[in-house]
Formats: sequence, C-alpha cells, structure tokens
Amino acid sequence: METGGKQTHKKITLRDISERTGLSINTVSKVLNKKPYYTKEVEQKVLQAISELGYIVNLNAAGLRSGSTRTVAIIFDDIASPFYSYMTDAIAKRFDAAGYDTVIFSNYGRNAYVDEALLRRVLARKPDGIMSFLEPSPETVRLIRRHGVPFLIFGRCGEKYGLPSVHADTEVGGRIAAEHLFERNYTHTAFVGSEAGIGVGEDRLRGYAKVLEEHGIALADTPVLYVKELGYEKVAQELLRANVNGIFCYSDIIAFKVISQLKKAGKIVGKDYGIVGYDNIQSMLELPEMITTIDVGNEALAVGGAARMLGLLQGNDEDVFPEDGIKPFLVKGPTT
Repeated sequence: METGGKQTHKKITLRDISERTGLSINTVSKVLNKKPYYTKEVEQKVLQAISELGYIVNLNAAGLRSGSTRTVAIIFDDIASPFYSYMTDAIAKRFDAAGYDTVIFSNYGRNAYVDEALLRRVLARKPDGIMSFLEPSPETVRLIRRHGVPFLIFGRCGEKYGLPSVHADTEVGGRIAAEHLFERNYTHTAFVGSEAGIGVGEDRLRGYAKVLEEHGIALADTPVLYVKELGYEKVAQELLRANVNGIFCYSDIIAFKVISQLKKAGKIVGKDYGIVGYDNIQSMLELPEMITTIDVGNEALAVGGAARMLGLLQGNDEDVFPEDGIKPFLVKGPTT
C-alpha cells in the first residue's frame, strides 16, 4: 500500500493466516512449527496462505518461546578457504536434512583461535550448537562452560580443552608427508607452516620431526618457516638460501603459493624439489596443477562431524569414531 508516495508494509501475523485459511491460530502454529497432528490438506492450505500473504517466520521470537532456534553456528578464520567451504557445505547439508539451519562466522584471519569477542557475537545469535574449525582461547573455554551451549571442535583435538572434537591424527599426517619425501630422496627438507603455535600445525610438525630424527637429522638444523611471520616472498628466499630439495607445507594453499614463488626463481617442482601439501583440496576443485598431498579423510570427517554435533544437540556426548580415529593418507601428484 502506498500513502502520499510512501510505501508502507503491514506485518503479517498468524491471525492473518488463520483468517485466510479458516483454520484456528493454534492449528496454523502447529503447521509452522511442524508439531503433530494435522492433515496434508491443512498443511497445503497454510503453505498457500503463507505464500500469498508473504508471511515470514520470526525465528528470534520462536526461539524465545521454544528455547531453540534450530540453528548451528560454524566458525572458521578464512572464509575464502576452499577446504573450509567444501567441508562446511558437506556438513551443512546434513544439518539441513535434520531440520537445522547453518550460520557462518569468521574472524577473517585476525588470529588462529576463537577469541572471547567472536564467541560473544556467536552466542548473541542464540544458536543451539557451535561447531568450530578453530581451537578456543582459555577465556573462550570459560565462556563456553558458563553458557553451556554444545561446542564441537572440528579438525582439531579438543582433549586439552575438555571439549568434544572430531579430528584426524594430524601427527600421523606429518609423518606420512616426511616419509614420502625421504622415499623420493628429497632429504634436505623444510617445513612451511601458517602460524607458529597453532596446535594442529604443531602436531603435523611433530610427526615430520620424528621422521627427521629417524634419519639422524635434528629439527633444529632444519628450516621451519611461517608465512604469517615472513610472507611468501621471504619464505621462498629462505628456502632458496637453504638450498632445500623437499618441502612439507601446512596446507595445499600454502604449497601452491610456495610453488608459484619458487617458479619465479626458475625452480621447477618435481625437477628441482619435491613438495607435499595438506588437505587434498584438489579432490574438491578442478585444478590445472596437481600436487602430492595428505588427505585427512575429508568425507568421513564431514559425516562424523555432523553426526557428533547432532548428537550433542540431543544431549548425547558419545564419540562417533573408533578409538584410533581417522587416519590421514597420501595422495600422490604426477610430479612428486
């Protein structure tokens, strides 16, 4: 309706739907909230009226009444990451099938943890549960416990925080990567990480270091470089200065960027050096260049992560994986 050139909008209510359908407000509410019992004919009447009137459910109000918003929040630090996007899509589809919406939160790479400020933003949206690709800070753990919202750490171990988690054995992944490099005679190696101190990165580095030790090489005598500290250009310069011939990267994204930088210096992957990435994002995307990488059991993780979160929402804290967890495995590229 327009008044004096201004468009005004009347808020559509359950009463409007009731009057349009000839059904009671209580019956309309049952259909909207999917509560028994009503016939298919009644459901069709309500859905048609909703479409004609343009009714939008007020989820905030519904959540206050029921104590549930039927939403799960997912937290990560890099919204552009193909790995996060793929895994979030696979998980969210399973939430949707169970009747839950997914809300995405990111700290846009500000840090590698869920800090208290970010968690407060998430909690303000009243999700029924929270799934995080990032580990929580100590302050965040206290806030999680205070509010009691189910919180699942995904892709990282939650044991040290006393929180449920679904993850692969990333130390094993680091070991597999290093073993492959040595098998291919890339014995003068380096590790390129994202940021120092990240738990999952330290686990990968630990597995890598154990293989070095088995070959009589101390980690202290091996380049360990972090792109957040140095930047990719400086990382490449350090790799060239150290004359390494084997590189293990924290992620595929880092591996591809290192390859790009070394190519500028005339170094060709598979000829001048070998490289192993992590996450197997090439299985998710059609990439023009394939590399050797570690797959963490992406599909099994997505299925297990969604199942564990849905279990927590029902008050079930039972782990969905066997005691030895999911084992990473090597995916060989054509050059390394």
